[in-house]
Formats: sequence, structure tokens, C-alpha cells
Amino acid sequence: MMRRGIALMLMAGVSVAGAAQTFKSRVESVRLDALVLDRGRPVVGLRADDFEIRDNGALQAVTLLGAGALPMDVILLLDMSGSLSAERLGALRAAAGALLDALRPADRAALATFSREVQRAQALTHDVAAVRRALERETPSGPTVLVDAMFAAIGMTEPGDRRCLLIVFSDGLDTASWLQPDAVVRAAERSEVVIYAVTTSTARHGPGLLRHVTDSTGGQLLEVDSASLPTAFTRVLDEFRQRYVLSYTLSSAPAVGWHRLDVRVKHRDLTVRTRAGYRVVKPRPAAR
Repeated sequence: MMRRGIALMLMAGVSVAGAAQTFKSRVESVRLDALVLDRGRPVVGLRADDFEIRDNGALQAVTLLGAGALPMDVILLLDMSGSLSAERLGALRAAAGALLDALRPADRAALATFSREVQRAQALTHDVAAVRRALERETPSGPTVLVDAMFAAIGMTEPGDRRCLLIVFSDGLDTASWLQPDAVVRAAERSEVVIYAVTTSTARHGPGLLRHVTDSTGGQLLEVDSASLPTAFTRVLDEFRQRYVLSYTLSSAPAVGWHRLDVRVKHRDLTVRTRAGYRVVKPRPAAR
């Protein structure tokens, strides 16, 4: 029987299949967030013709969108399982509060938490005070359903041209999920969301799923100690704002299935961190 927490999320319409920020076979335009690094430091000032993008090996004509002009949706997904100490909970609230303070008026934020169940504590909103209040009501208890929670959080994106950032905090240890990790990987491949994860260096279990989904969406896994946690979320936000937003239009509707991406900066030895590819799903037949 499906766990009640994830079932409630799906009944509320929070599903990847229904999310608008999804690569679909009828969509011909592809948009990517790309971070360009030179020995670990972000590179700014590049133009569209500095980039080379290949979609399944085919060279594309690149358009550069103004990242600063595009509003942002930030979804916080926070582990509230019983392993979260009072000290770390305080640091986590401070980290989330600092990120909310750094958002701009056009940005929106949302909060989801998980322990034995997934809770959509606050849907996407411009009212960051509502997100803050929702976080204050959360208390740690129970086991961890990380896989279920990540699947549900990916589905919290909404229609439109907004950039979407998902920040996950957990120790990476799942003890009670109903879904399998592959469901999250597939959901991430179908979505445009960029996933960053923050975990503490005291975690005893390797955060394999977190590393997989962050790498595949072009994000990053940050392993920090509790003292560094209050600044970790703003560090992620600052880095996300320095990413380039690239777009290209395919000559025909993209084929259903996996599209491998190769993104480079021409004639320069720079690192480009972006999603490894995207998965196009076959549209569901219209209901009769």
C-alpha cells in the first residue's frame, strides 16, 4: 500500500507527469542552466557565440537569455527525521532564513519536509514570511523517506518560464521510502529543475542518490559541517544566479527518449556544469 504522505502529495496534483516544467515531445525549444568555471571560479561575460551545444550529437544554434531578468522559483526540501538534532535544526532554520532574505521580489519560494511522510508545508509563493512560519512549525521525528520526498518535490514546479532551483537537505540515508531511487532519477531527467543538495560531513552513509541527481541536473552536492550550514543555502543561491541560461530550438519535435547533451565553451579550457541530458516523454492520449 502506498504511504499516506506521498499519496496525499500525488492526490493534490503534485506529480512529475503533471508538472509543466517537463520536456515533452511536442516542445521544440530547450532551455539549460549552465555554470561556467575556471579552476572552480565562475566565469562571467560570455556571449551566446562562445558556447557550443550538441543535442544527441547535432550542433545547435545557441541563444543566451538574461538570467538576471528571469524570475526564480526556489523549493526547499528539508529532512525532519528523528536524526536531526536540536543544534542542527537551529542551523537549518538559520540557513533557510538567510536564503529567504536573499530572494528578490519577483522570486517565489516553497517548502516541503519529510520524515516518515512527505509534507507540502508551503506551496510556491511570493510571501516568504509564510514559508518562514511553515518552517517554524516543523519538528523532527520518525524515519526518513528521502526518495519519496525528492520525487514529490520535483513535481512541485509550476507552469511558466521561471527558473527552478530545488535545494535538498538530508544526510542521504533513506530508511522508509516506498518508491525506488530510479523513479527520482527518471523524474529529474524529465524536469528542467536544477537540484542542489546539502548534507553534513558527519553523515555515516554515502549520499549516492543525492550525488546522482545533482550531477545529472547540473547542480552540486555540498558536504558541510553543522557550523557551515547557515551559509550553505545562500552559497547555492549565489552560484545559481551566476549560471548562464542557454536556449536553442530544434528543427523538429525532439524524439521521445533520452537526449544526450554536450555543452562547451569554444576555444577555452573551461568547465561547464549543466545537465547531462533530458528525457522526452510520449504525450498521453487525450481523454475521450
